[in-house]
Amino acid sequence: MYKQTVKAVLLSFITVFSASLMAQSTSMMAQPTPPLPTPSLAIIIDDLGNNLASGRRAVNLPGAITYAILPHTPQAIELATYANNIDINKEVIIHMPMEAVGHKHIGPGGLNMHQDQEDFIHTLQAAIKALPQAKGLSNHMGSQLTSQPDRMRWLMAELSKTPFYFIDSKTTDNSAAMQAADEQQIPYLVRDIFLDHDRDPAAIDRAYKKALALAIRSGSAVLIAHPYPSTLDYLETALPKLRQAGIVLVNASQAIAQKNHHQVNSDKPLLISKAILTSDNSH
Repeated sequence: MYKQTVKAVLLSFITVFSASLMAQSTSMMAQPTPPLPTPSLAIIIDDLGNNLASGRRAVNLPGAITYAILPHTPQAIELATYANNIDINKEVIIHMPMEAVGHKHIGPGGLNMHQDQEDFIHTLQAAIKALPQAKGLSNHMGSQLTSQPDRMRWLMAELSKTPFYFIDSKTTDNSAAMQAADEQQIPYLVRDIFLDHDRDPAAIDRAYKKALALAIRSGSAVLIAHPYPSTLDYLETALPKLRQAGIVLVNASQAIAQKNHHQVNSDKPLLISKAILTSDNSH
């Protein structure tokens, strides 16, 4: 009698335990696989402010694009206002002229190696005041100045008093901007690819597809372009097809948020549409 009771209890326990395991297994199988982060492309159009027609054409490009406007240029305020009004996702930043190697002409209101710290900060503050629509700042030229750790510390210390982020156009491999931004906890992005270093349509097409492949592989890419006719022709055709490549267009603020909060799966397979990579957008 005792043995029969023990056997019954054991059978009952095994039945309940097995049912519990099956329920847990079914529940785990029912859980959906979390989606992988969507790759993003940030496009920054540099050197705006001198030509209203090309500037407006650039601002009219579809999607969340960031516009780097040279302060103190004739059309700066009008283009910044136009960009702010046309689409909430379009973003304006100051394209700050900075001294380049070889003493190239950088335009009015620039930062240079001859300025002491007081003059440097006064010049920077004047640029910020000139474009109240701006949310960040990037370097225009600057291969000389951005390689100087002390000047970059002056810059980032001043930016730390504002809500600005910084975009390193990376005009030199010796840039000290990133380290200085880290020290002052300034959000920043670094340019990955210049779209139109060569303005030939075929070269632009190659650079664009390189940026798409980088975005898919790394989770994000930062592309800098200019308001050249060949560039605008290309982007007007290419951007409406971007989602076919599984990539979302983001402004600089969105790209920084993604950089700070998303973990990118570097082993993600290259899912870029073959049609996008093989299509001819160069004409």
